[in-house]
Amino acid sequence: MATVTAADAKQLIDKGGVALDVRKKAAYVEGHVPGAKSIRSAFNEQAKTVDPTAFGPNKDAVIIIYGHGTDGWSAVDAAKTAAEAGYKNVKWLRGGWSEWSKAGLPTEQ
Repeated sequence: MATVTAADAKQLIDKGGVALDVRKKAAYVEGHVPGAKSIRSAFNEQAKTVDPTAFGPNKDAVIIIYGHGTDGWSAVDAAKTAAEAGYKNVKWLRGGWSEWSKAGLPTEQ
């Protein structure tokens, strides 16, 4: 697992990387990275893990996982789960949605 900036994440997504959002559904609906898939329903609060099927079938795909920002740990927990499940190109957008939106990068609702 590697940490990436919002600018790095945008470049990876533009090249076919998959963005996965671990925020609660209400936050996702208000705005998210274009094309991002919400995986919150697959997140287990008690175990701090994600059902690995939420990451998709391609373990070689570039996966960018993000949450709200540096104050929450759901995204890093999800990224660790993905890496432990054998996904080889897991990226953690440490600044999360906060960094992405403050950078003025595209968003969708």
